[in-house]
Amino acid sequence: MNKLMVVAFLVFSLSCSADENNSREIELMKNGLDNEIGGLIIDRTITRLGDDFYFYFAQKVNDRHASLTENLTVKERPTALSGSIISVEHRRKVIYRTALSPGKKHAEEKAEQALKATTSHLIRWNQQLKYQDTFDLEFDEF
Repeated sequence: MNKLMVVAFLVFSLSCSADENNSREIELMKNGLDNEIGGLIIDRTITRLGDDFYFYFAQKVNDRHASLTENLTVKERPTALSGSIISVEHRRKVIYRTALSPGKKHAEEKAEQALKATTSHLIRWNQQLKYQDTFDLEFDEF
């Protein structure tokens, strides 16, 4: 009889801990804030100008934010007359956009500006997320 009670207690306690783990996972999925792979800087550039910008930007972001968990996307739209238009996105929202003319020095300067804009955006976004009242509302789907 004692063995039966011990086994029943163990089975019940294991199912309770599994429910807690599942509820945490469901909460994360429900919030829609988890990335399958975090900390990526996605390269959607086309030309050598965009590639130079991406190289400097990714290098600077990795130096400053070694433990970055959010994904960023660098997109490029080449223009016919002069250079390209580069944009940096976070969760499908443009956080930095600039016109990039030919020249490596110019790409490095613009990458530094993009880093500053990205850093300030991520700080604001984290604070907004932390203090967002979601008692009766759901988080965004994206």
